[in-house]
Amino acid sequence: MATLAGCSALAQTPPGPHLRIGTLQPPVTLDPIEAKYVGSKQAINRIFDGLYAYGEGSDVVPQIATGQPTVSDDGRRVDVTIDEQARFQNDQPVTPEDVQYSFEAPVEEETASAWRVDMIESVEIVDDRTVRFRLQHPYPAFSHTLTQPIVPKEAREDDRETFAKEPIGSGPFEIRKFSEDQKAQLVRWEEYWGQPKPAIAQLTMVYVESPLTQMMSLRTGRNDSIEPIGPQVADDIRDVTDASMKRRDGYRTYYLGFNLNQGPTTKPEVREAISYCIDMDEAVRKFIEPMGSRVYSPLPKRVAKEWDMPIEEWSEFPNKKNVERARNLFREANETTGQIKILTSKNPTWKEFGETLAGGLRDAGHGALVTSKSWKGYLEAYVSGSESDYSVFIGEIAGTPDPDSFLYPAFHENMLGETNGIFYTGDEVMNRLSKARETTDRARRRALYETAITRLLSERAFLPICSFENSFAITDRVRNFQVHPIPEVNPQLTNTSDGHVVRVRS
Repeated sequence: MATLAGCSALAQTPPGPHLRIGTLQPPVTLDPIEAKYVGSKQAINRIFDGLYAYGEGSDVVPQIATGQPTVSDDGRRVDVTIDEQARFQNDQPVTPEDVQYSFEAPVEEETASAWRVDMIESVEIVDDRTVRFRLQHPYPAFSHTLTQPIVPKEAREDDRETFAKEPIGSGPFEIRKFSEDQKAQLVRWEEYWGQPKPAIAQLTMVYVESPLTQMMSLRTGRNDSIEPIGPQVADDIRDVTDASMKRRDGYRTYYLGFNLNQGPTTKPEVREAISYCIDMDEAVRKFIEPMGSRVYSPLPKRVAKEWDMPIEEWSEFPNKKNVERARNLFREANETTGQIKILTSKNPTWKEFGETLAGGLRDAGHGALVTSKSWKGYLEAYVSGSESDYSVFIGEIAGTPDPDSFLYPAFHENMLGETNGIFYTGDEVMNRLSKARETTDRARRRALYETAITRLLSERAFLPICSFENSFAITDRVRNFQVHPIPEVNPQLTNTSDGHVVRVRS
């Protein structure tokens, strides 16, 4: 009965204002152990709390934990105390066993979030309020790892399939309705144990298929906010809707990834030929600006600058469009027939990128086919490694200020088939990505990452595209709305570090 109590939100909405957001990034699952993309995590982080949460920026503040962790043994041992008030939405306390399970399950189940926790050697239960993390090696980004959402072990193990649709968390919102790839409707948990409590009674995150439809939903009052703001409508939002734009440089990049597992793109000459079929600088100017900017590595520009990476050197790698050179390379590779399969989500911007590349391939005398899938279909297909699914895909990496969050999940062989759809397995890169996780020496880490990225670029395992701002357009009904730089923290309806809460005027 206690487990079922978490479903009470399905029957009733508390009184108070509603906030409706039209998004191009609908949730696919509400299970934190399984989730691997921003749309799901944005809903999940309203339902679940972690031991720690992000404050105003990338700083980490206590949430379920009572204070800062106690670190010893040169960073290999980390003790965390759980707030005795912390409870799940089925009225069960958050226990060390739940914490232990939340950090062990991703690795045991080999899920997409395994990379976040696989440096942990063990999670020990010290007493009824304390857990001890023992790490295989010091991990400089472990503070970000501690933001992992905590799930109730018993409730999830009872029925994982149901849990992914009707989850039970310890966060300020409960699930009311969920339809994968379409909508998540959350309601305020009136018995929320933490602070600050949300002012919004109901949050609906609903899929809208295009930026133009998004914009018109603001104009008609169908939605109170939209995100992200499509480059196609960025210049028109204020004039058409009277909404204001909230933008913040974020930790998210996009790239063209090649299938190095099967098919024509396993050949270096084919990858080079494809790189001559699109002018990426021009494509970014046309399809991305002003809501994003060109990058020349997997790292967002702000991360590359903060780590003093050789951006100018990397900017020399991209080729200018040259269809004759591409045609010759296809001949050299004996790949002049068939089709290059380009996989994208249904995001209109990425479909435009896919069609632009396809046009360049056809100009070079090669067949091309663009396939745009629903988010669920895309997330399954881009990591299959099957040439029947893709030769090229448009990928997204959403991370933190640490380079590991961009490089390890997208390129390390440990994440093949989960978040790595490229299937590059070169030892030099793998060794450097692993070693960079094992040292706290920033200069050493920087050198390892620089070498790894340079090798990936030189072998054209991928082609960088852009970093994208986190952006929302909001009507004048919405007050105190702030955009967070880490994508999955948005929409930030409460902030534990400064106590602000978003309000909606009737």
